[in-house]
Amino acid sequence: MRIVIPDNAPPMYPPAGHPSLRALERLGEVTLISEPGANDAGTLVQRLAGATVAVNVRAYARFTAEVLGRLPDLRHVAIIGTGTDNVDLVAATAQGVVVTNTPGVTRRSVAEHALALLFACARNIPRHDQTVRAGDWRHHPGRELHGKTAGVVGLGVIGQEFAKLAVALGLRVIAWSPRHDPARAAACGAELRELDHLYAEADIVSLHVRSTPQTRQLVNASALAKMRDGVILINTARGALIDDVALVAALRSGKVAMAGLDVFDPEPLPPGHPFRELPNVVLTPHAAIATPEANDALLDAVAANIANWAAGRPGSVVNPRAR
Repeated sequence: MRIVIPDNAPPMYPPAGHPSLRALERLGEVTLISEPGANDAGTLVQRLAGATVAVNVRAYARFTAEVLGRLPDLRHVAIIGTGTDNVDLVAATAQGVVVTNTPGVTRRSVAEHALALLFACARNIPRHDQTVRAGDWRHHPGRELHGKTAGVVGLGVIGQEFAKLAVALGLRVIAWSPRHDPARAAACGAELRELDHLYAEADIVSLHVRSTPQTRQLVNASALAKMRDGVILINTARGALIDDVALVAALRSGKVAMAGLDVFDPEPLPPGHPFRELPNVVLTPHAAIATPEANDALLDAVAANIANWAAGRPGSVVNPRAR
């Protein structure tokens, strides 16, 4: 079979190769493409022509119904990570394309990155770095985290991990989850709240839910108005969870004191976007999983998913009816 990795930009598979690539090469012909451009539907189709398996590295490569319809040989989309919002699962299922992901593999890496963004925002670390480099020796006041209230939106494996880290730092943690699971909340030291109550109580709001039609622009003008003045907002989940126009207005007014953002809609963040200019935003390029530990675990997990699928025993399937 032909296995194509069409969107390795920025690279997860290093130029020198990776042991997981050798595992894939034992299954078939492997093509690795590390040039930008997979966010264009025509380019993505061209790269995947004749492919049996597509390894999806970056969420900007969108497997829409149109794209899938132009790839009659495709039988498996193996996602690196957990998010499936860039794949039309209904169309994939109808076409018999099995979609797999790697749940839980990056929970520590993403939770730690969310915490890093929180510290960067709370203590104005990027602004201090810039002014010291410029020879301007002055303080930009920050705030201590101990004793503050962190609102965790979403209690999947990453949200739970972030909650545990926050509790260890001495934060009070409240949480909202679509499943409203008291046992899950208690296990990570969180108290469940309705979403509006979480917004009203939290000094920090950290997003850890999937992007779905129901959660798209979950943080909008109405939600921001319910939050405390001077709230810190962290997003390591998906950019589509936030209404950018509303957040920019809240950042300019001071309603949101700081935002730490690792994800955007669209990606890469376009030139001229207001987030690039605002001094109270900390930006990272969808890099929460960019650690050697997470990278190795993800690449090994996706190779195992493809091998299991090829052997007729697929695991981590997100559209089981396609089988």
